[in-house]
This record gives sequence, structure tokens and C-alpha cells, in this order.
Amino acid sequence: MKNLSLTVKIWLGISAVSLLLYLGVIVITPPLVRSFFTDNMMEPPRERPLNQFEEPLNYRGFHIRSFIMLEDGTTLPAEAQKAFQPSFLEEIKKNAEYQQRVKKLYESKNGPIPIRYVISRDVAYERPLYQIMFLKKPEEDRFVKELLFNFMLYVGLALVATWFVSLLIVRYLTRPLTVMEQHVKRIANRDWHEPLDIQRNDEIGQLAKSIDSMRQQLIKQDETQQLMLQNISHELKTPVMVIRSYAQAMQDGVYPKGDLNGSIEVIDEEGERLEKLIKQLLYLTRLDYLATRNATLVDVQLEPLIEKIVQRLRLQRPEIACQLDLQPVIVKGDEDTLRVMIENLLENHLRYAVSTLTITLSANSGKTEALLYLWNDGSQVEPTLVNEIFKPFQKGREGKFGLGLAIVQRILKIYEGQITLTNERNGVATTVRIPL
Repeated sequence: MKNLSLTVKIWLGISAVSLLLYLGVIVITPPLVRSFFTDNMMEPPRERPLNQFEEPLNYRGFHIRSFIMLEDGTTLPAEAQKAFQPSFLEEIKKNAEYQQRVKKLYESKNGPIPIRYVISRDVAYERPLYQIMFLKKPEEDRFVKELLFNFMLYVGLALVATWFVSLLIVRYLTRPLTVMEQHVKRIANRDWHEPLDIQRNDEIGQLAKSIDSMRQQLIKQDETQQLMLQNISHELKTPVMVIRSYAQAMQDGVYPKGDLNGSIEVIDEEGERLEKLIKQLLYLTRLDYLATRNATLVDVQLEPLIEKIVQRLRLQRPEIACQLDLQPVIVKGDEDTLRVMIENLLENHLRYAVSTLTITLSANSGKTEALLYLWNDGSQVEPTLVNEIFKPFQKGREGKFGLGLAIVQRILKIYEGQITLTNERNGVATTVRIPL
């Protein structure tokens, strides 16, 4: 069954249900039909003259006879004594005498043909009276067989017709799935520019919308990757070209910086710049990996962590006055990723600050979020870059690679946090929110 197509599985399911219903009808119908005609036969006959024997009646294939028997065995009409064998009449009399219920069905097998009959007790002039109604069993069986044969024939034809109709329904249900399968295969081969158009509002339509949404996300991701590769190539090309040109010039005995030490210093600076870029790219890739894993979280005290980072990085620009207002806040997380996030934010603000850098750390009133606020008095960010600055390789006028804030945002996504950058008080402010 696992290797069968969905169309065949649904069709087999509908066919199996139809077949079970058909078999159920076959099993249940015969006793119902027999019970129906037996109950009708047990109904008392219509009133007729007592001195007239009722001739056989042909009613829908049934030959029905009935008569009345008194307590002493006398029959009404009297001709009934001649119509049946004495042994059969004696059997009826004995059964009538011992019968406790008002109405009971019997079957006699004394003769060549089994006969079913019903004895109904009654009272007339304070004397017992028995009404006997009987039917020849072969005639009943023949009628039931003919009825069931015709019934099963038409039901069987309806069953076959149901199979064909169910096949059409199954094809209608699975046709969109076949279209989606072909579309997904094209997406797997990176042929994702054609939209998936299935106009349905049921579960299949919702699945089609999800597939098309995935297609659009893949297109955006592919465009982002292409743009990122172009930016990486551009950023790597400059230091590589400088290093090669200086190396070739020195090999020819020419020192672009005037002497050997100055030229080697330029090569070393470009190599260091190249190393930093590669490290940031690798760390950005590592964050994408960590976003798909359940990391082990520990309690991290942000206050001492920020103080250590400030003491270490402020040496880059000792002329900047750093104003700290830090409250004790503990965050569940990984200390390494939180340290990288704070370092990138602090380096960014130190690079653009003119004279002052303010850092505050606190928790909101509900103790549900940690708030980290950084502000510097440097030049403000262009309005067009405020919402784009967190994308990879988007940098300001004095930016290096444009990866620092992108790394910060990736880390905050892992912690389900938020970061905003605004121009305020003749400077630039960054607000970070991390759930506690």
C-alpha cells in the first residue's frame, strides 16, 4: 500500500467501503425480507362466510390458505377436512392445544413439501377457537430468491457505477496534488520563477499557498545570497589586490612606502583587515547554524560583562568619555554570543562618537525584558539607512565591513529580542530588548 499512488489509495478506500456496504446488504436483507412476509402471513384473514372454504389466492406469487379449527378438531369450512391429510390436521390440533401464546409460527415436515403455518388463538361463545394460516415454504423461498436476485442485481450495477464515479472524484481531488508535485520538482531544480496558481479554498488550496510562499522566500533568499557573494567578493578583492601589488613591487626591488618596513606594515594591515572580515563571515555563518539548534542556556550577568568590555575597548579611543548607568540584570543565554553582541555595538558607537558615549542597562517595569541603551554624540545616520543598516554589508560613512550590526541582529533573533536605531539628541541611539 505504501508504494501505491494517492489516487489508487483513495479509490481503493471508496471501493472498499462500497463493497462492505454491498456485503452488509446481502447479509441483512434475506432475514428482513423473510421476517416481513412472515409477519404479514401471521395477520388474521379477512372475514368470510363460515360455510365457505377459501380457495387458494394468488397474491404476488404467494398461494395463501386459511381455515378455522374448533376445540374438537372440527374445521370451518368443513371441506378443509378433505383438503389436508388427517395426520397434518392432527398435528395442528395438538399444537393448538399446547400453544400458550396468542400467535405462533410452526413448520410441518410430515408431507413431501414443508409447510409453514401460524396458529392464532381466539375465543367465541366462551369456547376456544383457532385460526390457521399457512404458506408453502418452496413458494416463499422462490419468491424471496427472485426478490433478492433482482435486488442484488440492481445494487451490484449501482456499486459498479459508484466505482466509476468515485474514480472521477478521486482524480478531481488528486489533480492539484499532481500539479503541485511537478511544481515542487521544478523548485528543487531552482526553476522557481513561475507562480503556483491553484484557485481553491480547501486544505489543498492552503497547501498550494504555502508552497508558493516557500517559492517566494527561496527567491528572496537566493537574491540575498547572490548579493552577499558579490559584497564578499568586493570586500575581499581590495585587501588581496593591495597585498599582491605590494608583494610584486617588493619582489622587483620597489618599496611603495619608501622603505621595507613601511611596505611590510601596509601588507600586515591589509592581512589583518582580511582576517577580521573572514572571522566575521565565519561567525555570521555560525549564528545561522546556532539558530537551528537548542543551545544550553545559563545565567549571564550583563552588568559585569558590559563593564569588562568597556574597559577593554575604550583604549581604542581614550578621549571619549564613557558614562555608564548599569543595573544588575541576569539573562538566560550563552555568554559568548552576548559578549560578541555587546562588543559589536560598543565598537560601532566608539567609531562614530565625537566626545561622549552613554550606556545604560535596566529591566522594564514588569521585569520581563532587559533594556540596553547606547548613545553617542556623533553624526546622525541617513534616514534611508536607518532600516537598512542591519543588513549584511550595509555600512555608514566610516564603516569597515557592514557586518557588525548584522551579527548583532542575528544574535538577537536567537534570543527573540529586538534592536532599534534612532537619531536623537544630535546623535545616534541604539536600544536592545532581550526577554528575561
